[in-house]
Amino acid sequence: MKEVLVVEDSKTINKIIKNKLSSMGLNVDTAYTLSEAEKLIGEKGYELIILDLHLPDGEGSELIMDLQALTKAKVIVLTSTKDETLREELFRHGILDYIVKDTNLLYSVEEIVNLINKIKTTRKDKILIIDDSKFICRQVKRILEPRNYHVKEAHTAKEGLKLLKEEEFNLLVLDMELPDMHGKQVLEKLRSEPRFIELPVIVLSGTIDADTVRHILKHGANDYLRKPFIFEEFVLRVDLWVDYHKQKKELKDKQKELEEINKSLQEKINKAVEENRRKDRMLLAQARLAQMGEIISMIAHQWKQPLNTLSASINKAYLRYKLGKLDGDVFEDCYNQATKQIDYMSQTLRDFMNFFKPNRSKEAFNLSNVIEKVVDMVKPVLERHHINVIKEINENITIEGYPNELAQVIVNLINNAKDAFVQRDIKGNRLIKIYSKERGQKIILHVEDNAGGIPQEIISKVFDAYFSTKSKEGTGLGLYIAKVVVEDHMGGRISVENTKAGSLFKIEFPIT
Repeated sequence: MKEVLVVEDSKTINKIIKNKLSSMGLNVDTAYTLSEAEKLIGEKGYELIILDLHLPDGEGSELIMDLQALTKAKVIVLTSTKDETLREELFRHGILDYIVKDTNLLYSVEEIVNLINKIKTTRKDKILIIDDSKFICRQVKRILEPRNYHVKEAHTAKEGLKLLKEEEFNLLVLDMELPDMHGKQVLEKLRSEPRFIELPVIVLSGTIDADTVRHILKHGANDYLRKPFIFEEFVLRVDLWVDYHKQKKELKDKQKELEEINKSLQEKINKAVEENRRKDRMLLAQARLAQMGEIISMIAHQWKQPLNTLSASINKAYLRYKLGKLDGDVFEDCYNQATKQIDYMSQTLRDFMNFFKPNRSKEAFNLSNVIEKVVDMVKPVLERHHINVIKEINENITIEGYPNELAQVIVNLINNAKDAFVQRDIKGNRLIKIYSKERGQKIILHVEDNAGGIPQEIISKVFDAYFSTKSKEGTGLGLYIAKVVVEDHMGGRISVENTKAGSLFKIEFPIT
């Protein structure tokens, strides 16, 4: 729909309507008299005419009577006349609507806009009327088809039920008195099938009592009109139930769509969570591999002196043997010394193996004991680099979690501090301080050093995966894994800040 004619003697109303419809992309002409309107209609084909009934040179209703001969345009009446008889007569002649101008003109214009939007849609809503009166069927078609409805008619219940099964309709208009079946039986058949449970049904009947009305409304009808019906009332109810059915269907479609989206979203979330877990497992594995070099270095350092002693004992026994001076006492002394060193080396290896074996389940453990074992383990490496460790841990603190994983976190923090001392070649007193504090229901473990701190531009990134300050030597996984262990596995929190002399890592745990 493009071409619209507004016939209205009020220039103000004419202008308001024209501006509104033009903003909708319609081509709007205006006329102020019947003669102007007739001339324009003769010259140009209009699809819609908005017509006032009282014009300076005649009555608009006269034009409506002649419109079928002049044009195929649809008509909306906009008037201040409240003549019910005339109103019904004009509906019989096929007008789209009869809008009474009231004090709120903008509301009347909005009614016109809504009706235009309805008849502009390319998809027509389908209505089925089952009535044995061909006259009634023609009347219904004449008043509904101009409103962009596609109306099909059936004159028997059998014919109507067949059409309902073959096609999809937005509304059923049903007569009660049919030649082959009563309307109540048609309703019962319809509502017994899931496909038709929500199809709106308006019942028409000329001979119906109050009990029957109650019965049909309780057993499947949505509305009831007595024959002969008022055309405008019929149109309003048809619009109401068709819109209701469409909105309900759209709502169900949206709900179904949302359910599909939610289902798909949940699957994506589950997949993403599993993928993140898989990545975390891979990162943990990479981090463990990265720590293997450091562990081997620690074991080698621990074994260095026992290996020297063991070598000296074997050489002593061999030399005495060559010189022929290997008596029982010397051999037993060499044997005892070698056995002692081998036992020491085996115990060292077992300690490392147990220390780095991951815990399978949470357990309550003493924080001081874990720190003590960590410091003892890395002590030879720290001594080699002249780094002192101060421990101030409350011996009564108990934490729930994974002691071996936490031990690896502490080892990582100590090694990072050690690397900073070495890379920066810091002279003087190299110090790592490990201490605990209680704050409310939390235990805070501090690991502090005086190795110069972390550059401010990167301190916010140190817990990111693959971020490293150690050039090609670092994996960038140590602190990321520390964060995963503390926060994801143990429900704590890890953070870092710079002090005047170096960096301070804080690990918070809930008190067990």
